Amino acid sequence: MAYFFNTPEDQRKMLEAIGAASIEELFELVPPELRLDRPLQMPPALGEMELTQHMSELASTNSHAGEQACFLGAGSYDHFVPAVVDAIASRGEFFTSYTPYQPEVSQGNLQVMFEYQTMICQLTGMDVSNASLYDGGSAAAEAVLMAMSVTRRDKKVVTTASVHPEYRQILETYFEGSGVELVTVDTTDGATQMEQLVAAVDDQTACVLIQQPNFFGCLEDLQAVSEVAHEAGALSVVSFDPISLGLLKRPGDLGADIAIAEGQVLGTPMQYGGPYLGIMACRESFVRRLPGRIAGETVDRHGRRCWVLTLQTREQHIRREKATSNICTNQGLFALRAAIYLSLLGPRGLRDTAELCLQKTHYAASQFSEQERFSLPFSRPTFKEFVVRDRDRNIADLLASAREVGYLAGVPLKRWYPELHDCFLVAVTEKRTKSQIDGLIRSLTNSNTTTAVAHA
Repeated sequence: MAYFFNTPEDQRKMLEAIGAASIEELFELVPPELRLDRPLQMPPALGEMELTQHMSELASTNSHAGEQACFLGAGSYDHFVPAVVDAIASRGEFFTSYTPYQPEVSQGNLQVMFEYQTMICQLTGMDVSNASLYDGGSAAAEAVLMAMSVTRRDKKVVTTASVHPEYRQILETYFEGSGVELVTVDTTDGATQMEQLVAAVDDQTACVLIQQPNFFGCLEDLQAVSEVAHEAGALSVVSFDPISLGLLKRPGDLGADIAIAEGQVLGTPMQYGGPYLGIMACRESFVRRLPGRIAGETVDRHGRRCWVLTLQTREQHIRREKATSNICTNQGLFALRAAIYLSLLGPRGLRDTAELCLQKTHYAASQFSEQERFSLPFSRPTFKEFVVRDRDRNIADLLASAREVGYLAGVPLKRWYPELHDCFLVAVTEKRTKSQIDGLIRSLTNSNTTTAVAHA
């Protein structure tokens, strides 16, 4: 993007137009103690060549998943992205278009939305999908609000400690000061305590939010959780991993009423944590409570197949009191990437990807369990991630030593789960090789020696 500076004459004309005598006058509302009363401590200006060299030197201090073997997960994953995803999504027709709000938006964008929605419904076993939301966390919060609207229960929401902790933090932010009770059920062996869940869900509960596979990578009994919710008249909201559905039963087949997900795994790189894609699908009877937009298929006056925005339930389009959400934009470009990715893989490719993740994860877990230093605290089946306990209990040093020799070894769990202060989460995608997994084990089991060699 080109940078155009304002000359003193430009500034004078703008101040005259707004009726201000000086730029300082524009900051009169800022208390004096909060203003910087000295020039910024900036180094002398650099020429283009010197600046380019300086920025390149700064960039070279970073490392990324393309340079190191990445075993990080916890909601953001290093999956393979076929080159054609970038090739199509970067076309000017898509890449430069602003989020399309208007009914008269181009047929190409509308068709992409329609195809995306169709594939999400096929993937989840649900009846209806919207044209995406911000990310997995916002989708979780919007799904809970939707469940409260459907059930007309606005007092209580039940979730579990195995749901992504940042999703639960978003829920707390949404409901702070609203009077909604957010109940979090404990876990046993890495999964939801069913007895505690049954006790927590009552006739005031709007929904039960569950994650499958959960934050620890463990599989939950989705069918049983959905039955507990339905017996109390509540809805079952499931946060799922799209890749896992290449092998696992779909949320819709296990009693889910609303299915949400982080869509980053469908053709979007990790890119420092965003922007990402919020997936949301539900049963047809809830369609008018669904936030966001829905693209539908119709015919024009000549009988030709075409597409149109069927529902637009945000407050800018309809009366505020009838709006389902104040979501004011979506991640259309990332929904496009997901549609391209899913169409490239197809059912067989998605299954192959899921099988590779499963097989490599189990191989990595078995290698960890054979080491005297490490153990696996949970015995439940896992899909793409698993928790490792370090008997030496120095997780920070352990992971730092692995980074020095080229391995992003995992995510420490202490920040969210103090009781797991000696544990870290390992994710294994289809991109990881046997030699990388073996190298990870060697680097961690010999961390003290490795650190010394790396510094030598």
